[in-house]
Formats: sequence, structure tokens, C-alpha cells
Amino acid sequence: MTQIALLDKNNPFRIPPHPPLEKGGKGGFKGGLRGITDKRGFSQVEIMISLVLLLFVFLALAQTALVSIDSNMTNILRDEAVSIAEMRMNEARSISFDALVSDAADIPITRNLRNITGFSYTTTMTVTTLNANNKQIDITVQWDWKERTAANGNPYTHTISTIVRKS
Repeated sequence: MTQIALLDKNNPFRIPPHPPLEKGGKGGFKGGLRGITDKRGFSQVEIMISLVLLLFVFLALAQTALVSIDSNMTNILRDEAVSIAEMRMNEARSISFDALVSDAADIPITRNLRNITGFSYTTTMTVTTLNANNKQIDITVQWDWKERTAANGNPYTHTISTIVRKS
């Protein structure tokens, strides 16, 4: 039997060749190709376990997708509330200083967003007189989404403020 030296004395960086692939030899398959062509396959238990694992993975992915969609919709509603507050603030700034007063009641505004038609926001403008020459304007926008509603006492809100000076 021939042995292969791990290092060549003349060239220590040379990698020795692998032994030839022979049936039953050191470098070949011990059982020939029988180990590769085994026809037993997977058992039903192994398949069921793998399917249950796949089910858990897909359930986790579905839950992640639902959380992502809900978070995305909440952000869209908030962006629209910011836009409405800015619109109401621009309207308030266009009113003369002496005519600037608080809203008598909440003002409803409806918008069409994605696949929701007629989504309702409620806006309130509060004007506070700071002194004879300055007034503070607060615009509050409220909206209901899922479990956070005005009926529960916990609606979503966005408030912006500014101070206007008599010119």
C-alpha cells in the first residue's frame, strides 16, 4: 500500500494530490453508488414535521405583513391630519387680527384615502388672546382608527400652534 506524504521536502507549499476515486478505496465511495441512489426517501412523519414548521414560518410572515399594513395606514392617516391642520392654519392666518376667534363647534372634514371613502376628521380652532397685540392659535385635528376612538376617550390627535401679532 502506498502512502502519500503530507509535505513535499523540496517544496513545502505544494499540496499533495488526492487519492484516486476507486470503488471501496480510500478516496472513493465505500458502498459504491448505492449510498447515493438509496430509494427509501422521506417518511411521512418527516414530511409532516417539515410542513408544520413551514406553517409556523408562514403564520409569522402573515402576522408581520398585517402589522406592517396597519402601521402604514396609521401613518397615512396621520399625514393627512397634518395636511388638514396646515390647511386650517393657513385659513386662520388669512383672517384679520380683530376677527380671529375660536370655532363655535367642531368642524368635520372628510377625505378619500386609499380604499377608504369619506374618512372623517374633526378639527377645532382655539384662539387665545395673550395681550392686546398677540393671539395664539391652536388647531387640533382628531380622528378615529380601529380601537382608538372618541367614544373610548382615546382618539388620535394632532395639534399645531402659532402666535399672530397685530400689524
